[in-house]
Amino acid sequence: MAETNTNEKIALGSTRYLPAGDQLLGADGVPIFLRAQSARVLHYMAQRLGVLVTRDELIDDVWHGLSVTDDSLTQCIADVRRALGDTNRTILKTIPKRGFVLNGAPVSAPRPSTFEHMKTARVSASGYSSGDPVIASARDTAKTVELEGDGCPRPTPEHVYRLPPKARGGTMITQLSEQSLLPTISVIPLKNALQEGQDVLGSVFADVLTAVLGSSEEINVISRLSSATFANTNADLAEIGRQLNAEFVLSGFFIPRADRLQINLEFAEVATQRMLWAFRLELPVADLLGDFEAAHEIVAKVRRAILINEIRRVNTTPLADMKNYSLMFAAVGLMHRLSPNDFRKARVMLDALSERASNHPVPLAWTARWHLLRVVQGWSENPDADAHAALRCTGRALDLDPENVLALACEGHVLTNLLHRLDDAEDRYNLAVKANPNDANARSLRGMMLAFQGRGAEGVHDTERALHLSPLDPHRFFYLAMAAGAYLTPGDFEKAEKYAKASLLLNRTHISTLRMLAVAQQKSGKTGAAQETVSELMRLQPGLRVQSWLKSSPSAEYDTGRQFAQALRDAGVPD
Repeated sequence: MAETNTNEKIALGSTRYLPAGDQLLGADGVPIFLRAQSARVLHYMAQRLGVLVTRDELIDDVWHGLSVTDDSLTQCIADVRRALGDTNRTILKTIPKRGFVLNGAPVSAPRPSTFEHMKTARVSASGYSSGDPVIASARDTAKTVELEGDGCPRPTPEHVYRLPPKARGGTMITQLSEQSLLPTISVIPLKNALQEGQDVLGSVFADVLTAVLGSSEEINVISRLSSATFANTNADLAEIGRQLNAEFVLSGFFIPRADRLQINLEFAEVATQRMLWAFRLELPVADLLGDFEAAHEIVAKVRRAILINEIRRVNTTPLADMKNYSLMFAAVGLMHRLSPNDFRKARVMLDALSERASNHPVPLAWTARWHLLRVVQGWSENPDADAHAALRCTGRALDLDPENVLALACEGHVLTNLLHRLDDAEDRYNLAVKANPNDANARSLRGMMLAFQGRGAEGVHDTERALHLSPLDPHRFFYLAMAAGAYLTPGDFEKAEKYAKASLLLNRTHISTLRMLAVAQQKSGKTGAAQETVSELMRLQPGLRVQSWLKSSPSAEYDTGRQFAQALRDAGVPD
């Protein structure tokens, strides 16, 4: 394959790239920093201008010898596009199901002799010597601190380093040995309980489930080709985990019965050899080749099992010994229990995670959600400070990854509920749903925001879709509450009451759900039931007043908000 002349400067839109020195300059000549892996992606593609480069080719070059998921490459591609200002994706173009093409033009220029504007540093652990030129982002080696009055952890750059060279033998010297923020799962092809040898149905089942799991942004999944090497073997959990770098394994067997299959699954943790749950289902063989609805139920059970397992681990494992994904799942689980003590624990874990992974957007996004929940639950002493701390967190998260769905949804949530900037919020939600149409969180939040504006039919569509996507979600009470609120706008008070009650069965102290239930009951003529609901609401939030609610509600300027406020008054909430 022909490569670009490494002595020539390359024009990439308004930026300029110097392959010989791994240097990217903005239009003003100021260096643009990239994370180490992102810089390696740019370097590789800049040597192949206008040529299709496959995902496998990039993964092999950048992470040679390491087991990573496609998500790692996706984040790097987004990072490079951000650095190039490639908002229209015309410079670094995606060719669906094939790979990427970098469009640029060589510009004759003398090779620079030095990097006078950049620091150099010695890193004994990595084998670099003082004087190495610099390219990687300061985020790669940043420490994390929390500034007084600023609730968002932020990096304080100390040094930046050049791309690590490839070591002898083809293995890449990694600059960071950071644990993944997501647990890694391997799905082993199912065995046929009635015959020896490999059965294609067991492999098809594993392939379908791997694909559905792979669409989740909360789980890393080992590729089906790698997991298939353990089909019909007697390898134990430890061996599978060691060879595939997986923390959890989903395996099992099936029994064919005419045109149906009885499937028996086991989900186990590698490190402890504990089975976290077992599941049995029966389905027609034809379902494996069509719309396999049961796969979504299995994925929900997997996520729930991990969440419960990591929350259980909190009370038995020192914080320093917990893995990153354990901190992540435990923090999110505790934060949504909405108990003050658990809520404080969640923040400690998020801070620890941000310190370990200072260049990752997900801990920042969840920290933003933590600030928002503190305001919504009435635990904030300074709601304005929490609102702006949350926005700083999402801003930093989106600087790191402009397409991160969680960060986009969290920023939309903050803009809606704390700053009442609904037009901006809708923009964030739309970007999140465009990036992942099956993200229940983004759809549910967008649906509630649409309902605030009186766009009931649109809101109901989104919240119902979110419920469909989260049948066994650990936070299903939240999706039910959003659906209840959405149904209030078109006046379907029976449906709103049904969903609000279902939400309260899962979280009986969720104050906003109690408000929606009281309004649904009052508007449907169930005055006595509405007054009982308000009594419970006032017990949990004795300072609640209609005027204070209106002041904080995103719907206050819309007819939906005014009707909601009047229904609260009629049900007994003091004005």
